Amino acid sequence: MPRPSNTCDRRARLAWVLLDWAASAFSTILITLVVAYVERVVFADAAWGVPGGVVWAWLMATAMLASAVLTPFLSAHADRTHAHKRWLMIATACGAGASLLLAAVPPTARLAVAAAIVLAAVGFDIAQVFTGSLLPRIAAGPAADRLSAAGFAAGYLGGGLALILATTLVASRESLGLSAPDALRASFVVMGAWWLVFSLPAACTRLGDGRSSEHAATSTGELLAFARSLAGHGPGDLGRMLVGAVLVLGGVQTAIAQFSSLALEEFHLDAAALVRLVLLVQFVALPGALFMGWLSTRWSRSGALGVCLAGWLATIGLAALVKTPTQLTALAVLLALVLGGVQSVARAAIAALAPAGHFGATFGLLQVGTKLAGFAASLLFGAAYAATGDSRAGLAVLFVQLAAGWWVLGPGRASCVP
Repeated sequence: MPRPSNTCDRRARLAWVLLDWAASAFSTILITLVVAYVERVVFADAAWGVPGGVVWAWLMATAMLASAVLTPFLSAHADRTHAHKRWLMIATACGAGASLLLAAVPPTARLAVAAAIVLAAVGFDIAQVFTGSLLPRIAAGPAADRLSAAGFAAGYLGGGLALILATTLVASRESLGLSAPDALRASFVVMGAWWLVFSLPAACTRLGDGRSSEHAATSTGELLAFARSLAGHGPGDLGRMLVGAVLVLGGVQTAIAQFSSLALEEFHLDAAALVRLVLLVQFVALPGALFMGWLSTRWSRSGALGVCLAGWLATIGLAALVKTPTQLTALAVLLALVLGGVQSVARAAIAALAPAGHFGATFGLLQVGTKLAGFAASLLFGAAYAATGDSRAGLAVLFVQLAAGWWVLGPGRASCVP
């Protein structure tokens, strides 16, 4: 199947970029208002016998594990039936619907709250698989790097604006006659509605032609066919890139999920201060993602990844040392500069290596590995926190995982990053 040309339909590119714009509302509100809701409202009294921060870490681990179980067969089915966009829309509807469910159930319904958070996170994860699998249909070569970076940049802007809207609603709770918990629940309506509405252009736009004449009759057969094609690339290409990427992205996603929890626990930030910190990260990350996209096209993807990973390791190492809110703000700026770059460059590199006809399976395998790595990291993070009572104790787990990923993708093995 031929790769797309660089003159691909602009409407398709815009609709694809809007997918990142839409979904980032979930990710930004999740790590600010949702985590505050879980730790300060729903599980403030250690209702399940552990601190709210531990419940949060284990909810994220559960979502990652569920994503890892579901993704392989959904992605193989999408490849076999040419239904990537259809499953993208289904995952988006489920995730956005679960966000609205989270707004509907009272905080006393702890199991329902936990289930809604996990379902929304799983919907988000699966939607990301199919967003990624559509990239190689829309752009190739340097154009894919630029489009991937533009998507992440749009995501930071859209996520920041959605968070401002949600927090304005929370701040206006008295004039609206809402209690603090009810105002937080109302903000989750913003999260779900933003995600759903801005995903609609993709539903109405043709996002490339991914059809191939050679597909298995079953999803299991499709997975086996993909495994054979993966083996044919040799260990120095797609396989090695996937191993390094899953270690890195699993650590990165866990670190993002736990950053807000650490800020709440160690610095006792209120919701407003946490939101300001996340907004700072969002708006600094926007030019950071665009710069890394430019760097990967002008220098190399492996070089851009190296810059990002050095920044990530420095961020995690310094997170164990920060003592003041000023130092925390400086750390947030460093995090923002490399936040989206590593994900953007990795997404473009995987798109370049994905076998024709197996884009869904390729990004599905990336997602499975990432979520399993993230599940292990989140579980160990939560266990270290529970054992020591120190929310920073799990940082060593993330540092080691990111360092291992960098070793796989290091200069001596840079051939795996095209």
